[in-house]
Parts: sequence; C-alpha cells; structure tokens
Amino acid sequence: TSGNMWHAKCSHIRRLLPPSHFEQTMDKFTDQHWGRRVPWGGGAGAFTGSGRYASEHWVHSHPDTKPCDVYAGDYVANYNLDTPAKEGTWLPQLHVGIRWSLWRYTEPMWPLNPDTMTAWLQWRCSEWKTLYHKLPTNFSQWRLEEALQGSSMTMRDLGCTDEIDPEW
Repeated sequence: TSGNMWHAKCSHIRRLLPPSHFEQTMDKFTDQHWGRRVPWGGGAGAFTGSGRYASEHWVHSHPDTKPCDVYAGDYVANYNLDTPAKEGTWLPQLHVGIRWSLWRYTEPMWPLNPDTMTAWLQWRCSEWKTLYHKLPTNFSQWRLEEALQGSSMTMRDLGCTDEIDPEW
C-alpha cells in the first residue's frame, strides 16, 4: 500500500487479526523465522510488516485481500516520485491486482534475484498459513508465480500449498 492509502469493506476488516495486537504478532513471527534481517533486504521491519511497519501491513495481511493499484505512473516505492506524482497531475486508473511485474520493484535496498524472490514467497506463504491458517485462492492477483522465475523451486517446495507442512 504505497502511500499508506487503502479502501476496504467492513467484511474484509472483520477477517483481519485485531490491530491492537498485530504489531506484537508480526514481531514474534519475524523473530521466530528470520530474526532482525531477512534474505531479501535489510532490516526486517519494512520488508516483513513488523515493528512500526505492522500498522501499514495490517490491512493487506489477509490472504483473501484483493490488491489493486490506482497509480499508472513510474512510481514504485519509497520517495522516488515521478513528475506527475510530484506535481499532483496524475489521474486514477484502477488496476485489479499488482500492476507491474514483481521484478520491476527491485531497488538498491531490495535487490531482487531468484534467491531473494523465493525467500520472500516462502515468507508470505508461511505468514498467511501461520496467522490466518490459509493461503490465497488466487495467487495470480499477487503475481506470486513470478517470484519463481529463474528458480528451480516450486510452490510446493516453498510450502505454498494447502498441504500440512512441518513447523517452519
């Protein structure tokens, strides 16, 4: 949710874990699985939805979230705004799902390659299964299959199936 703006129906919000304990839940989950550093980026918070970033991660933490994007410009992340965003001249263009290929989101603080992408995908599947005991029914709206490009791993190898897997 770049810009921390979102819209959700009450039926979606009711599915989420209580926001009052979500930061502690994500901190515990992160510490149990990766500690303070994650293999796809620097410090854990911004990349895992833990710490102060938990409140930004909360609304889209559920596997049934239907992501969308309204900005068709070149903005990807952080404060690297393009001209329309800086000048406020852009117009919303709804796109259901994640607009760009996941590989477009690479930047110096989050270098993407097959190893980091498969680690991230494994993380998300483990998070969904641990927190909500389920996985998305539509992986394509998250573009998650793209995370496996260039890897010999499968969704099953990463625990991204409904099969019961051993504790992570």
